[in-house]
Amino acid sequence: MAYALMNPIDMDALVKKITTEVLVGVEKALENKIDPVLEKLSAVATHVEQVENRVTEAETRISAVEDTVSRDNADLNEVKKKLDGALEKIDDLENRSRTWLPILLNTDFKNHQVKIERAHRVPSRLPTSGERPRALMVKLHNFQDKARILQAARTASQLVYKRHNISIFEDFSAAIVRKRQAFGNVKKRLRERGIRFAMIYPATLRIGLQHNGGEKFFKQPAEALSFLDASDFPCLNPGRSHQKANYVHLSICATGADIL
Repeated sequence: MAYALMNPIDMDALVKKITTEVLVGVEKALENKIDPVLEKLSAVATHVEQVENRVTEAETRISAVEDTVSRDNADLNEVKKKLDGALEKIDDLENRSRTWLPILLNTDFKNHQVKIERAHRVPSRLPTSGERPRALMVKLHNFQDKARILQAARTASQLVYKRHNISIFEDFSAAIVRKRQAFGNVKKRLRERGIRFAMIYPATLRIGLQHNGGEKFFKQPAEALSFLDASDFPCLNPGRSHQKANYVHLSICATGADIL
């Protein structure tokens, strides 16, 4: 059997051709396999970048929150200190108010104390130099304590605590206060003449008649002024009304008489 011998040049060309075809086939096969992997890797990279951005944003927000919390904690500590100080002052004021009223009025109360629900100054602004001290509004827990305070204030000629004159008034509605204020000029003239008087609830002026021990009652200021003009009362204590600027007023929240 005879075999045809190939030219060496033809053999090299054949090998080169076969090699090229194999490489092309391998490249196509690899491309078909690698392209989906590359696409998935690209998607993963995009997702990772998004996660990194979110983490960075979260870190920034957390840092801002931590700074805010740190400042808030400092402010809270400062507020807590001020609150503790205010509570101490309130507690001290409450304890003092429970004990100084019995001392001021020389009156016996249950457990030698006055039970106070709340107390505050009126108005809220501080008085300027020369102005009358602010009134102290007090709400008592027991009606009996209110009655004892008003009775003691009625019988006392003058109330003084730590060199301060104290006057005690009943706290009323705005309408009753206006009616009582209408007697202002009458009460001023009565003080100047040293005539003892009292406002009876709700708004009736009672005048004590010194010459016969009797009493007169007036519901209208004009009637009281006419009575004073027609009466010959001596001026026993001129100028007393001007001392009112040095008084500290204490208003008691309850129903009763306004003792002056």
